[in-house]
Amino acid sequence: MYPNDAILLLYTLRRIRFLPIRLRIGMRRQKKRKGDFMLDYRYQTFLVLADHLNYTKAASVLSLSQPTVTKHIQFLENDLGIKLFQYQGRNLELTRKGELLRERLVLINRQINDLLRTLTTYSERPDFTIGVSRTIGEYYIPNHTSLFGKEQSIQWHLLVENTQQLSAFLYQKKIDFALISGPVKSKEFEKLPFFEDEILLVCAPEHPFSGKVVEYDRLSEQHLFLREEGSGVSDTVEKYLHQENHSLNTFHRVSRIGNIQLLKSYIKNNDGIGFLYHLSVEEELKEGSLSTITIKNFSLKQPYYLTYLKQSQKQRDIDAVLTTFFATS
Repeated sequence: MYPNDAILLLYTLRRIRFLPIRLRIGMRRQKKRKGDFMLDYRYQTFLVLADHLNYTKAASVLSLSQPTVTKHIQFLENDLGIKLFQYQGRNLELTRKGELLRERLVLINRQINDLLRTLTTYSERPDFTIGVSRTIGEYYIPNHTSLFGKEQSIQWHLLVENTQQLSAFLYQKKIDFALISGPVKSKEFEKLPFFEDEILLVCAPEHPFSGKVVEYDRLSEQHLFLREEGSGVSDTVEKYLHQENHSLNTFHRVSRIGNIQLLKSYIKNNDGIGFLYHLSVEEELKEGSLSTITIKNFSLKQPYYLTYLKQSQKQRDIDAVLTTFFATS
């Protein structure tokens, strides 16, 4: 995008009133903040709701309350004088005008991102903020990459969160890329696999099912430990069980823990069993402090993905990130 195009885009955005809150141009500030060129936050809410078509899920992705999401949508509908969503039975769907607004906003978001890059003075050394899921941050990066090696030509900043929160950060442009160890649900994201891991059911060595093959129904008396909702391993397991006509309700008790080390500690103490990525229990399996339970006809592998908003990154930057995060050992 050339300077004249940038000026024209700014003028157009103001004229069509897609941005009721002014664009903040960081060039006049001593320190420019990333994301100063952005759509009004209520339009960001609209885009997330349009993607999920569920107020509860949209509120969770945006870390907002459901009434706040409703208020944002009502403001836009009153401000624009149109209906953006409607219900068909119990299903929420976009109106035709809502679909048109969504298409144009996605395009404008991309143009704004391009404008931001145009007006920013790049340093000779690329600088990326990467969001990584907890399994990748704690187990993949230290053992399979040389991310902070002396010869790195890229400045990396890492933010470790679960898969759901990373998706929200991509929408909000708080991160450039995300490395996700779970399903990528949004159609607004590109996803490129860079590693594949296996999900194991692990237990203490003294557990009666340790090292054995069992039917899924035999787990009905077990206490299951699972990562928090929104984590990649949790989403993958629940999706797989649903496809196989099973559910977590089979287990006598389900406890969710957002910390991998703490979760493993309870399993080692034989307080229950748990689903975890092989990468996160590799050392414990080698040393014998954890064992596995094989569920008959159960095989679950999950790719790890490099994800980013569509049309938001240059191919050379994508290639640089992929080269860095492909396993080196």
